[in-house]
Amino acid sequence: MKNWIKIDQPITDEINSLQLELKIPHFICSLLLQRGVNSLDKAKIFFRPELDSLHDPYLMKDMEKAVARINNAKSEKVMILGDYDVDGTTSTSMLYTYFKYRHFELIYYIPDRYKEGYGVSSKSIDYAKENNITLIITVDCGIKAVNQVEYANSKGIDIIICDHHLPDIKVPKAYAILNPKQSDCDYPFKDLCGCGIAYKLITAHNIKSDNKLNIHSLLDFVALATVSDMMPLIDENRVMVFHGLKQINNNPRLGLRNFLKSNNNKVDESKISFTIGPRINAAGRMKNGKIIVDLLVEEDANKTIPLSNEVEFLNIKRRAIEKDVFENVVQKIDHTKYANIIYGQNWNTGVLGIVASRIIEKSYKPTIIITDFDEELLTGSVRSVSGFDVYNALIKCEKYLYQFGGHKFAAGVKIEKSKLNMFSEHFEKTIKEAVNGNMFERKHKYDLEVSFSDLTIENVKIISRMSPFGLENKRPIFRADNCSITDELKFIGKESQIVKSYIMDSSNTILPFISFSKKDELINLKSPLNILFTISINSFSGKDQVELTIKEISSN
Repeated sequence: MKNWIKIDQPITDEINSLQLELKIPHFICSLLLQRGVNSLDKAKIFFRPELDSLHDPYLMKDMEKAVARINNAKSEKVMILGDYDVDGTTSTSMLYTYFKYRHFELIYYIPDRYKEGYGVSSKSIDYAKENNITLIITVDCGIKAVNQVEYANSKGIDIIICDHHLPDIKVPKAYAILNPKQSDCDYPFKDLCGCGIAYKLITAHNIKSDNKLNIHSLLDFVALATVSDMMPLIDENRVMVFHGLKQINNNPRLGLRNFLKSNNNKVDESKISFTIGPRINAAGRMKNGKIIVDLLVEEDANKTIPLSNEVEFLNIKRRAIEKDVFENVVQKIDHTKYANIIYGQNWNTGVLGIVASRIIEKSYKPTIIITDFDEELLTGSVRSVSGFDVYNALIKCEKYLYQFGGHKFAAGVKIEKSKLNMFSEHFEKTIKEAVNGNMFERKHKYDLEVSFSDLTIENVKIISRMSPFGLENKRPIFRADNCSITDELKFIGKESQIVKSYIMDSSNTILPFISFSKKDELINLKSPLNILFTISINSFSGKDQVELTIKEISSN
């Protein structure tokens, strides 16, 4: 268990002091201090995030220019252009919904993943010109579209870019660029997703409008995008996701309701990650993301049903194709390498990112899954492991790449076929040097050791209120040693891969558990067991019950 690492603990005096203030258990105070909550005032803000705490949108560079240009476009025709993933389609839907309320003349455009690729294309500019568009607002794309923006300018089309991806040294000559990651942008929070930036644009526009709209009802879009794009759930992101989830649960928009029918419990961030987000992404992966915008902006319930049924069908198709590609990729893994760079002919490009993420679960190292884009180019999805900046590694291999873009942990690449071997060699060398010749080793961090006897419904409900959980505000992981399974294992799910039963710790407290990925270990390991787990309240049967989700297992 050398790879089970307890995270740094707060000073005992600080825990005792916070416990006196909050009157809650010692171990929960420790969890709060790990998250920077060290006083009653900070606890109030943390447990009740207020929309008033959101930063002034006019702190963002070019916001004044963007709002002024949009107001001048009231008599023009505007096109909203978004990426085909969750962030792009929700951003497009949100901007379209808001400006439609404002009676702008609008159309929206989602590029075809297979015919155009990511972001702003010359085809999208031509489409705008043909439709008499004079202003394009891009969302979740555009920061690298230097040539495309120049092309739009030559056609008499202004572009406002809303993007959260890292800019290059040279940025497009757009009318305005809203991106907090620009080095000369003083906006205090840098980790908004594309939809978060679009919400800032709406907020800024609403502030200067005579008749104010209730834009808080649009935060469901921001919640979907922020969680699906795996943005840090701190600062503004946490506030917006908190209120966006309330909106989804209390008054879900028509386009989402069909996705929520099978959901018996309330929608939380994990439901977005594992249920809603993949369905939205499936449309862009399998067909075209435009169907998602059609669905999310639709106000006729009768029209949303066939649209959501089509999305469901595309998701089923995506899963089948993903399974096939994954099985092919697994056979090609070279466990002696420091990176997984795996190429296959005619794989569906829409599932490469998902497969790359799944491969990391199996072979813990930076992973690139590559297939054909056209006769001359290959396309690939890049995923990284915890703590390793894969985007920086790609920069070091830039001369072998035709095009690339993305984040610290996820990126996309295009490579000329003739340069694949050179890129692979250089990327492998870059990874090996970065980790000093040591292979990546998965480490499992946990917050605290805890006794099952402390996991009362009341205490678990307090911990649950620390949500929404995600990057930089992770769901607490606990450790318990010397546990034993007390009941027969039950296997559920389509492939009987999910395990349920009961487990007892050294306090002789018995709790139900579920495990989604440890079937083999649970079958083969003998008690006593050491476990890492998370906790939640299961209300499925109408009765609240504490339930463990086992993440890791070892025997003594």
